[in-house]
Amino acid sequence: MKIFSKIRNRIAIYIVDYSIEWSNTLYNGIECSEPFTIKKFSTGEEFINFLNEAKLSQRITHVALIGYTFYDAKNQTIMNGIEILESLKKIKPFVNAIMLANNDELEYGGYVKKLGAIAVVTKDESSLLRINNYIAILHRKQALAQRKKDFIISLYFFMAFLIVLFIYLIFKSHFT
Repeated sequence: MKIFSKIRNRIAIYIVDYSIEWSNTLYNGIECSEPFTIKKFSTGEEFINFLNEAKLSQRITHVALIGYTFYDAKNQTIMNGIEILESLKKIKPFVNAIMLANNDELEYGGYVKKLGAIAVVTKDESSLLRINNYIAILHRKQALAQRKKDFIISLYFFMAFLIVLFIYLIFKSHFT
């Protein structure tokens, strides 16, 4: 069970944002009580390609911090945060998504929550605190759910052992 606990107590964070400054702020400001890894992506396409190729364990907590607006080299908008979220939920629905919004993008909050985002966080001076809190809450919820699954599996094995033992004792007493 110690191995399962170590696996369960890991967090993977994916920062998907066009702004290099904002990505770096998140990268350097995220704090977790458990071991964690952070990967940064500057486009949704890059992130979706990673999700398609990666084999992600459902035993650890995955959190994607997704910005809304992305631009290409010609300053034209490309795959936006809503499209990234929709693709994420189709490919890896167990990955938790937190949308990152500028003040002018908050109107999409209700819609992205319907699509499966856990929260919408405004990019401001208190963002890191809220993001760290959401990550801690998501991790605790997932760890508790995984402990319940592990307990149920252990219970089934224990019951199977008792049944086999009972059958063995019946046959042993019957044939001796």
